[in-house]
Amino acid sequence: MTFEAIKEAVLQLNAADQKRLILELVPQIWPRACQDDACLVQMRELVDEEAVKKFRAQHFNSV
Repeated sequence: MTFEAIKEAVLQLNAADQKRLILELVPQIWPRACQDDACLVQMRELVDEEAVKKFRAQHFNSV
C-alpha cells in the first residue's frame, strides 16, 4: 500500500475513527518518526495557543 493510498483511506474515515487513529497510532510511531527539531516544531504548530484557547472556551476549562 502506498502512502497516498493510506492517506486517502484515513481521510475517508469518519471523525471518530480519525481521532482514534491520532490518539492510538501517533504515540506508537512518534519516537521513530519525529526525531528532529523541525518535526517537533511542526507538530507544536498543530496545537497552537489559539486552538487550545478555543477548546478551553468551548469546554469551560474542564469545569
